[in-house]
Amino acid sequence: MDFKSTKFFLTTAAAVIVASQVAKKIYNYFFNEKAKSSPEFNINDSCELLTNRNREINDVILFSDDVIRHTIRVPPNKEITICESRELNCFKLIKYIKSARETLDVCMYLITSNEIAEQIIRLGQKHILVRIVVDSDMAYTPPSQIKKLKEYSFIQIQTSKKSILMHHKFCIIDGPKAIKRKNTLKTYAEKLNVYSQCNKSAKQTTKYKPVKGFVMSGSLNWSTHAMVSNHESVIVTSHPNIVGKFEKEFESLWIENDPAIMTSTC
Repeated sequence: MDFKSTKFFLTTAAAVIVASQVAKKIYNYFFNEKAKSSPEFNINDSCELLTNRNREINDVILFSDDVIRHTIRVPPNKEITICESRELNCFKLIKYIKSARETLDVCMYLITSNEIAEQIIRLGQKHILVRIVVDSDMAYTPPSQIKKLKEYSFIQIQTSKKSILMHHKFCIIDGPKAIKRKNTLKTYAEKLNVYSQCNKSAKQTTKYKPVKGFVMSGSLNWSTHAMVSNHESVIVTSHPNIVGKFEKEFESLWIENDPAIMTSTC
C-alpha cells in the first residue's frame, strides 16, 4: 500500500468515527429529551391500586367478547396498544387474589380453575389464613378442585350446610373480621406454648402494618370455562360498608369450631 492509499484510508476512517460520534450525540439529545417528557410505561399499571398503601379499590372486570383497547405512548416515540382481553382479565383477577397479605375468605358455588387453585395453595404456604365455603352438591363434582385443596391442612374448607342452594360467587381479601380472628388464633396458640410465654427475654414483638381489605363479587364462578366462554362481571371494591356486609354473610355460612380462648399464667 503506497503513501497516498494509506493517507486516504486513515482520513476515511477518521471521518467515519467523527460522524458516528456526532450522530450519537444528536440521537441522545433528541430521544433522551423525548424520554424525559414521556411517561414511563409499567406493565402493572392495570393493577396499580394493589400496591397502593391505602389500597383504595373500585374496579370492574368484564369478561366479554368486546376487546377494549388502550393506546399508550412508550419512550422514545413509539405507541403500543394494550387490549383489555379475556386473557388480561384472567391475569388481573388472579393478581387481585395473589395480593392477599393476611386472610382469604372464599364463598364460591364452583371452583374448577386449576390455576386459581394453585394460587390458593401458594397463599396458604405463605401463612395466609384461607377459608373456603362451597356448595355441597358441587364440591366434589369433577372437575372441582376442592378435593385437591383439601389435601392441604392449612386450607380450611366447609361445604354449605344450608338447605337452599349456596350460589354465591365472592371472596374477601384481608377482611377486618378475618384478620381479627387470625390474630385471636395466633394469641391462643402462643398461650398454649408455655415456653414462649415464660421465656420473656426470647419473646419478640412483631409490628404489622395495617392492611385494608377488599371484596370481589359478581357472576363469575372460578372456572376456566366461565372466564374463557361466558359473559361475566366482577366488581372489586374496598368500600368498608360493602366489605363488612360480605364478611357478615360469610360468617353466617361458616360454622365456627375454633377452640375457646383460654387464659393461663406461668
